[in-house]
Amino acid sequence: MKGIVPIGLISIFCRRVVTCLPVRQAPACRTLYRLVSHRPVRWQSEKFKYALTIFNLCIIASLLLISCKEKKELTRITVDLKNSPGSQVVSLVGKDYGAPAIVLDTAIIDAGNSSCRFETFLESQGIYSLRFEKDGRYILFTNDEPVIHVSADWDDFAAYASSSSASGSLKNLLVIFNRYLTAIDTLNRNGKQSDTDSLRGVWNQAALQKTGEAQEYLVHFTDTVKSPAVALYALGILQQKSTDPEVMTPLIARLSKRFDDNEEVKKVSEAYRVMLAKQMALPAVGKPAPVFSLPDTAGRMIALESFRGKYTLVDFWASWCVPCRKENPDLVAAFNAYKDKNFSILGVSLDRDRAEWLNAIHQDGLSWQQVSDLKEWDSMVVPLYGIEGIPYNVLINPEGKIIAINLSGDALEKQLAILFADTVQE
Repeated sequence: MKGIVPIGLISIFCRRVVTCLPVRQAPACRTLYRLVSHRPVRWQSEKFKYALTIFNLCIIASLLLISCKEKKELTRITVDLKNSPGSQVVSLVGKDYGAPAIVLDTAIIDAGNSSCRFETFLESQGIYSLRFEKDGRYILFTNDEPVIHVSADWDDFAAYASSSSASGSLKNLLVIFNRYLTAIDTLNRNGKQSDTDSLRGVWNQAALQKTGEAQEYLVHFTDTVKSPAVALYALGILQQKSTDPEVMTPLIARLSKRFDDNEEVKKVSEAYRVMLAKQMALPAVGKPAPVFSLPDTAGRMIALESFRGKYTLVDFWASWCVPCRKENPDLVAAFNAYKDKNFSILGVSLDRDRAEWLNAIHQDGLSWQQVSDLKEWDSMVVPLYGIEGIPYNVLINPEGKIIAINLSGDALEKQLAILFADTVQE
């Protein structure tokens, strides 16, 4: 059975807060945080927003678990508990990626001062939890040693201790990082409650500084902790907040060098390299827009290249996508305002039903060019543009290069106003 997956490594990120996803992705997105019922920490819940990461580390998580099948070791775990409120079941819990937590073994611990014992085969160097029946509280640990002793007082549960050195490092990580989160939340709350913009700015700047300090702590911890399992756990937390290659690339390289014989770390390093290479190949600002040709509503093939010489918004949408339909009035307004100023829109639908596609075009008053191969998520443009969810768009300049991605509402209006400022003045 596998160890519990590091927090950040199981995260599946959506492109937007409100977006339409392919059926194969939507269930995972809906259960984003339910996947880790045992999570002890996460980055600022109030500020955290779902965004497509350039490193799809959810794939890395699955690779980690696959690699864990290679070796099992007999592990003996003794749990001493003081002031237990009654007889209760203690569960040894593991977790597969994308699946509910699984109870690997159970034991009974009596009321008062009591103990229980587990003896089972576990995957080498994973993260597991001991879950207590009474109120669901738990203790995270790693099986870096064949014999592990865990002690806790029900009335002072946060002070639990483990004989495992790696588990002690894991606890220190959680305690210190939670202090950072508490401080960040306090600073953000103070900012929201401030009466003036200047004071609010001071608090917000302080929160940003504290967030930076938290990131530096995670990087340092990942660089120095002796346990590869705990290092990957810290990396997972860091990945929730930072996907900057300047941070992640050297960090993973150093991790690979320190644990060069660890299969899990090797899998992370290789998967990261593949994901980074794949991301670099995807459309990005400054790159030429990938060209394609698709049939229009009359069946004529329309090439993206035929829009050269104009600023063109390539809008990926579908009749069944509610967020897309809600954004259409903004697109109509933008098109009407700038269609005579060297601006156009090319609508690319991920529909499958032709009648519904045509009806939506008519209902929403979309008077610009529309194309679709009517293959929904199997459309050739999905992998070509790395589309993870819709609505999604790219703004292309007259030379065919991408100058902006995912503009909507006010952001689109502001971008177009800047581009056509001279024309508007005339």
